[in-house]
Amino acid sequence: MSYLPTLLFDAGEQSNLFSPDQFAGYAVTAVITIFNILLVFIIFRLFFYKKVIKMINDRQAALDAELEAARQSREEAQKIVDSSKETIDDAKRKGSEIMEEAKANAEKQSKAVIDQANNEAQQIIERAEEDAERMKRNAFETMKDDIADLSVQIAGHIIGDAVSKEELKKSAAKHTEEILDKEVEKSE
Repeated sequence: MSYLPTLLFDAGEQSNLFSPDQFAGYAVTAVITIFNILLVFIIFRLFFYKKVIKMINDRQAALDAELEAARQSREEAQKIVDSSKETIDDAKRKGSEIMEEAKANAEKQSKAVIDQANNEAQQIIERAEEDAERMKRNAFETMKDDIADLSVQIAGHIIGDAVSKEELKKSAAKHTEEILDKEVEKSE
């Protein structure tokens, strides 16, 4: 029995990492690994390669389509922004034109209203002056008639019936008219 432990012990001492037995094991492991890799590659190539390539191409096509759609959306958005800016600029310009036109119209209307008011005021003043002049004439006429009547009555009482009442009226009217005309000329 003592032979068995020595065999195991002797075998363990002779074996190391770089021994031919170990190299043979490494070579077999390497060949099996290469064979497994080639087998997996062939199986992958036969069953999955076309599907994976198709999936990759589909994904690439979808990404390209999304990128194109995003580019078109960006271009459309830029067109809309440019159009909006133009619309805003046009609206500002038109608003400014409308404001200027409204201002000019308001000035014209205010000038027309002022001119009309001045004309109406001038007409009112002229009518008032005409009315005043007419009232003045009426008052002088009334006063003249009253003075003439009063003069005739006074002269009739003083002179009596020596001069006719009609001659007294004519004479009083003549003198009263001369006196009033002189007074009117002084007041003007």
